[in-house]
Amino acid sequence: MRPGLFSLCLLFASLGSAWAQPAVAPYATAYPTGVSALVGDIVTLSAAFDGTAPINYMWLKDGGAVAGATNATLTFSAPPIAAPDSTSYSHYELMAWNTAGSTTTIKVVVYIAKRPQTITFAAPTTLAAAGSGITLSATASSNLPVTISLVSGSASLNGRVLNGQGGNVIVRATQAGDTTFAAADPVDRTISFVAGALSPFITSPPSDQTVVAGSSLSLRVSAIGNPAPAYQWSRNNVALSGATDAVFTLANLTLADTARYSVTATNLAGTAAASAQVNVQAAPMFISPPAAQTVAAGAAVTLSVEVTGYPVPTLQWRKNGTPVAGATQSTYALASAVRTQAGNYDVVATNSIGTTTSATATLTVISRDFNGTYFGRFTGAGGDFVLYARGDGTAAFFGHLPTLPAGLVETAVSVSLAGELAATVSLIAATPREGALRGTIDDAAGTVSGTIADLGLAFTGTRVNPGNPPPAAAGLYSAALVGSASGRGYVIIAADGQAFVITASGSAVDSARGNLNADNRLVVTTTSQAVVDLGFTGGELRGTVRTPQGIGTIAGAIEALIGAEHLVNLSVRGTTRNSDPMAAGFVIGGTLPKQVLIRAAGPALTRAPFNITGAVANPSLQLFRGSSVIGQNSNWGTPASSAAAIAAATARAGAFPFANGSADSALLATLPPGAYTVQIGGGNGFVLAEVYEVRAADEAPGSRRLINASTLGLVLPGEPIMAGFVIGGTAPQRVLIRATGPALARAPFNLDNTLPNPQLTVFRGSTPIATNDDWFRDPEAALIRTASADVRAFALQNQSLDAALLTYLEPGAYTVQVSGPPNANNNNSTGVVLLEIYEATP
Repeated sequence: MRPGLFSLCLLFASLGSAWAQPAVAPYATAYPTGVSALVGDIVTLSAAFDGTAPINYMWLKDGGAVAGATNATLTFSAPPIAAPDSTSYSHYELMAWNTAGSTTTIKVVVYIAKRPQTITFAAPTTLAAAGSGITLSATASSNLPVTISLVSGSASLNGRVLNGQGGNVIVRATQAGDTTFAAADPVDRTISFVAGALSPFITSPPSDQTVVAGSSLSLRVSAIGNPAPAYQWSRNNVALSGATDAVFTLANLTLADTARYSVTATNLAGTAAASAQVNVQAAPMFISPPAAQTVAAGAAVTLSVEVTGYPVPTLQWRKNGTPVAGATQSTYALASAVRTQAGNYDVVATNSIGTTTSATATLTVISRDFNGTYFGRFTGAGGDFVLYARGDGTAAFFGHLPTLPAGLVETAVSVSLAGELAATVSLIAATPREGALRGTIDDAAGTVSGTIADLGLAFTGTRVNPGNPPPAAAGLYSAALVGSASGRGYVIIAADGQAFVITASGSAVDSARGNLNADNRLVVTTTSQAVVDLGFTGGELRGTVRTPQGIGTIAGAIEALIGAEHLVNLSVRGTTRNSDPMAAGFVIGGTLPKQVLIRAAGPALTRAPFNITGAVANPSLQLFRGSSVIGQNSNWGTPASSAAAIAAATARAGAFPFANGSADSALLATLPPGAYTVQIGGGNGFVLAEVYEVRAADEAPGSRRLINASTLGLVLPGEPIMAGFVIGGTAPQRVLIRATGPALARAPFNLDNTLPNPQLTVFRGSTPIATNDDWFRDPEAALIRTASADVRAFALQNQSLDAALLTYLEPGAYTVQVSGPPNANNNNSTGVVLLEIYEATP
């Protein structure tokens, strides 16, 4: 037989066998169980049948079919129960059938009860005056309405207002329930209505008391009323727990018990209140005694105490048991401690109750004297150093290591009370590094020693013994090489006339040792064979340095005068036109407002000693901060109220005076730190714009500074832009001067008609002292770039034809002239240029 035919025969044989099996009627394999539930609960009944599928289902309730209940599981919500029944039950069974027959499960009972509820019935009072009414309130947990009824007593109930005529009255709250909730258990309340009620009256109030700390005190009150009143005591209007008697007692009183105590008497008819002030007196007690301190001579000291007591005690500081005159406050301050002020300090506190003396605090004033100049050598690497120790707990450290070659300069070394040195110093060398300087001064032996471990250096030195008398020039001086961009140094003159000179120019360091002669002159030859010749007068130094390259000027000042050097006056002479008003800018540095005198001179230029033709006849000035005008003037004498102040400021600033009634302009203003612009108009011609500092009486020189001035103007053949500035103070000031034209033609400025190749020259008087044509050709071009970034000036492109100078200048007046290059024609000597002058302190 073929395989396919054989498989087909097997299939029919299998089907024939299945048709031959009989159907099985449903039979229960799991029965439903009875349920007890509250109205609203979810009830679930279930059963399971087996038999030939399909099996059909129908649930029956009390013998009747349940609509839609055709699954083996029945779920429903327990239904409400009609009043007055509180429970109900029903029989449920499940019928199942198929083609072979039907079967019904056993009956189960579903028992349903109404949900319980409770009543909350709180009477507002259990005692009331006869004839008065009180409002009753009751609620049920079911939120169903509660009925209040009168059970007994002489009273009437109108709604929820109960009026009693006297005696006990019983009222009841009930809730009968509904189809969901069963009736609640009734709740009764008894209220007593008292005939003849009388509001409280205090017959004997508590009285004010002043008592001594540690004692006890009883406050008493007496009150009448019907019913008898209840009492509640309070402290500063805060009820005291448990204080409900007619007598209130305070035991072991302290200052903290000082307060106002009040008592309230209350009955059903009303309240009454009375109060008393209790003051607790206590002898002085120190909460915080003075603390011992150890300070260096010259340091500020503050001793303080915190003391309590009543009456408020008087205080008297004592030193070694002796009262200190005028020291009667909680603090005692010494502005600058001296050794004689060391001792044992305490405070005597006194009031009417007693006197208490504080613990003793010992003030120790260390009078170790580290001051002086210490000369020494580095071990290993070799080279000299000098430590200049000041009286304020700081020192300056200078060293030269010729074999490296390198130098060390640090003017802010800290010196502890124990003579310990600490600072982070920078190595001036081709490869700069930093190291931690640590050391110790032995003031008794007059020696110093220490290390700069990061740099592998150790040093030892000895303090100089003062001469008799010490030289008047002794001290620490800061100096600069006038006309250079980076040449600076320090000179230390010891108390015996020994001297140490150290200089630095970039990474090149040089030094020399020598002695001051009787004429206060120092002549030394440095390790690089430069000859330094310096003179010292009144805190200033001035002299020369001679090298194979030439002779340079050195100027400087003792450290007490350093920092006062600054720009005190900035001026610009240029051309203004109606179509193109002249603009000049300046910047005020520091943190405090600065008073400045701003002037626009026109008519003044036509008079002696200037005698300039072509000046603007009636210049006007406006002062801007950003785009806002913050001041303006047309004729300096108008308004008249300002003229006297401007004339006085002119004299104080050292400016030449304006003639009375002239049309020159001036403005006196006190300005916060920031950038400002002055715009000058009023016609066509020359004008001189000036900004002077006007120092206040209490203003330290240089503490509030003019740090930058600039002007944008037009250079014409034979008509350069002129600017002037004055350096005040004692020591040289480093300044950055720039004249930019090509830079203005590029982004972000994109100006037209700029001067293509500006040249700037600096004059002192009529003598030119420095000039530059192309900034990148200057030997200090790298420093010019760095200084421009430091003062936040825009960068100049490499090999641009803009001009710039960076130089140290001595105090005095200077003029800057900007023109076209030498042998220029009309085309390249005409154009707009920006002239800038910056204070560029390194």
